[in-house]
Amino acid sequence: MKLKKAKLVAFSSTRRKTRTAATDDNILKLAAAGTPVVCIFGKSWDTHVIHALRASLEENLEIISDTVSFLKSKKKEVIYDAEHFFDGLKANRDYALSTLRAAAEAGADNLTLCDTNGGCIPDDIADAVRTVRRALPGVSLGIHVHNDSNCAVANSLTAVKEGIDLVQGCLNGYGERCGNANLGSVIANLKIKMGLECVSEDQMRFLTEASRYVDDLANLIPQDNMPYVGNSAFAHKGGVHASAVARSASYEHINPDIVGNRRRILVSELSGQANIAAKARSCISILRKTRSR
Repeated sequence: MKLKKAKLVAFSSTRRKTRTAATDDNILKLAAAGTPVVCIFGKSWDTHVIHALRASLEENLEIISDTVSFLKSKKKEVIYDAEHFFDGLKANRDYALSTLRAAAEAGADNLTLCDTNGGCIPDDIADAVRTVRRALPGVSLGIHVHNDSNCAVANSLTAVKEGIDLVQGCLNGYGERCGNANLGSVIANLKIKMGLECVSEDQMRFLTEASRYVDDLANLIPQDNMPYVGNSAFAHKGGVHASAVARSASYEHINPDIVGNRRRILVSELSGQANIAAKARSCISILRKTRSR
């Protein structure tokens, strides 16, 4: 495939503690995957190193350094994901930072801070990113958050505000447990609310179509209440809402056309005359278009 802007990324963990990177089958396959970018995750929480990896803290630093160095020797762009970084920073600040330093000194192009269990709120993210920026000035940082506290999008935006360069997530927020950061909402907020030119206006108008296309591929029913792209994101049922929208769109935080969505005026037991009038106008418009064909 001839990709215009996207880059395929091969993903795996750091090498096993019983091998060198040059003799670890998994790392060798990662390097041979043919992608311009590789992403590896490693341990940054001392408790995780000791009990999950069952290695010493020094061994873990060597594992990180050796893996990154080997992949850089293969002319790869390397993203290092610091797994459980925020837990690690709270438990043992100096060690968590030393794992990032090991990856940076080995040549990693980006250090991505991972809220692996999704327990952080925006203040936690902001404090941690500032700490890392003071300790490792000039490095490229990323953010990878899960949604277990229902803060994944907010946490991602906070990290961007604090100066990170890369946001990891998934369109529609797919992911284990409560999901990952919803890239659709992240992109829309970065572009519309924060004024960052992450996508063009033409691309932005395909956001709703892209979201529903991905749902279709995944064989999942689109969520009507999804921000920006959901079928109910710009739907108005109450008579007061419909009346106000007809005059000034005061119950819509953006024009739905910007993200390729549409306004819907619903008729129900909560409707007033504004709902009925709007629905009648819509039906007349559809009839006219049908007859013109």
